[in-house]
Amino acid sequence: MSNTILYGRVVRDIEVRYTNQNMAVARFSVAVNRRYQKDDKKADFFNIVSFGKKAETLSQYFRQGSRIVVYCHPQQEQYTKQDGTKVDTVSFILDEFDFVDTRAEGGITANQNPQSVPEPAPVGSDDFMSIPAGLEDELPFS
Repeated sequence: MSNTILYGRVVRDIEVRYTNQNMAVARFSVAVNRRYQKDDKKADFFNIVSFGKKAETLSQYFRQGSRIVVYCHPQQEQYTKQDGTKVDTVSFILDEFDFVDTRAEGGITANQNPQSVPEPAPVGSDDFMSIPAGLEDELPFS
């Protein structure tokens, strides 16, 4: 099986629909910036499908612009348009996801204290995250 990890932003608020069997289904898109084109701000858009409790959790905690990490696998589909042309599409079926934003950045996180999340170091620095004040004494190494 081919697994994919996507880090990006939710394109629109996630809406959940329910099947006849009362299973939750969420379809949404994630915009992923292209890292190799720094001067040209381009992004790729990936369609994600989630089922069950994960779909409900996504719609509850993620909004348009929220950062997310999605662990998924691709699923190829084919359909025929009304004019008779066949169209191949690829959707990604969500296996797991991770919260990225803190509450202060507009994201809602479950069981997470916003003060416990250190801010990342700016890009171009020494690429190490600074240790938040008061946490140095709790580290298991020196």
